[in-house]
Amino acid sequence: MCGPAARTIAYVRATTCGVQSVEPIILSVDESAEVSIRDVAEMVADAMGLDQGQIKYDATKSDGQYKKTADNTKLRKLLPDFKFVPIAEGIKRSAEWFEQNYDAARK
Repeated sequence: MCGPAARTIAYVRATTCGVQSVEPIILSVDESAEVSIRDVAEMVADAMGLDQGQIKYDATKSDGQYKKTADNTKLRKLLPDFKFVPIAEGIKRSAEWFEQNYDAARK
């Protein structure tokens, strides 16, 4: 099956939360927000107004590491109420930006 590998993906503007730390901090969504690569591809297709049926998965390639979960305990201690933008909304915003800035973004 293509695309079952799960990842934690954050909308970039959501990570500019004002944390100042001399130590590295992982700005990652919670493990419960993991999403499969297949689901991300389908969300991108939807956001761009494309038919999900046109997505081509290469079953000859490995799906890679099944999970790549990052520990965001430090972030949650510093900002316990911080809310990430949900993945579908972040993809929608990114698709809208891309469509509005296509000419400049592709040069």
